[in-house]
Amino acid sequence: MVSLTETQMDAEKIDPELRPVLNSTPLFSDPELSLLEIRAKVEALPVPPYKHVAGVVSKDFLIPGADKVYVPVRVYMPGDASNANDLPALLWIHGGGFFLGDIDGNDALCEKMVHKCNCVVVSVGYRRVPEHPFPAPLDDCIVALNWLAANNDLNIDKNRVAVGGASAGGCLAAALALHARDNSGPKIAYQVLMIPVTDDRHQTPSSKAFHDARIWCRDISLRAWAAYLENIEGEPPAYAAPARAADLSGLPPAFVSVEDQDLLRDEGIEYAQRLMQAGVLTELHVYPGTFHGSFGAVPKASTSKRHIADMLTSLRKALHPSG
Repeated sequence: MVSLTETQMDAEKIDPELRPVLNSTPLFSDPELSLLEIRAKVEALPVPPYKHVAGVVSKDFLIPGADKVYVPVRVYMPGDASNANDLPALLWIHGGGFFLGDIDGNDALCEKMVHKCNCVVVSVGYRRVPEHPFPAPLDDCIVALNWLAANNDLNIDKNRVAVGGASAGGCLAAALALHARDNSGPKIAYQVLMIPVTDDRHQTPSSKAFHDARIWCRDISLRAWAAYLENIEGEPPAYAAPARAADLSGLPPAFVSVEDQDLLRDEGIEYAQRLMQAGVLTELHVYPGTFHGSFGAVPKASTSKRHIADMLTSLRKALHPSG
């Protein structure tokens, strides 16, 4: 059993606005619980209400995929989009360590992106582990991207399509960009990788440093990756773990953000560095005193607001390059 008193992070390294929420957070990682039991525990927690963004409308679709699988997506757009042509678009992929999260939990962020970036957002509800290991989650995202890029009813500019996600969603977004590059897929103009998962190997200093069971820590990360890669024999492909890609050249420009007191910090920084070294225009942000997912857990904190604002500014510039 993980002992909180033995593993919790140094409170002095956490932003003062974030400490009360972290201190009141119950244990998340528990070796005695399966991933499905942890999911049930998380989904039983009360969800605070949020105020919908005025002027944004949404509609749900089921997209046919392979093997009689239907992929749920939620399309968000400006309420007056019927009077506008050729809006840019973003395919958004929720986080949750491959086994948590859903479309509903990203409503607030997706509506904000529509409002602030004047775009269409398509959020994809991909299949999760442990029921559906790789490549099922990525396959669902590929189906959603192809649908978005080929859909003439959305009135989007197909030269201004971005992909993005947070945490495990960032992993899937990075993998989508790699897959599209390698397989003549839809043109991707930009990738938004917020606190991304990229590497299954857990060899960076930060991946060994964080064991606080209240947040995303080494124990739960190892277990989630094992479930995601369950059907893979030998070395995982880059489409599963983007950090394993030998060549990052030719990928779309990127926004990459990392949180300072986070197991994923170093792999996110390294991925951004490798993108730059491969000639990919990349914007990298590191937020001091933050823990994994704190921008969503404490959205009113100054550092969380800055994190979201930086992402929105970068995405808006990418989707509207002419201003």
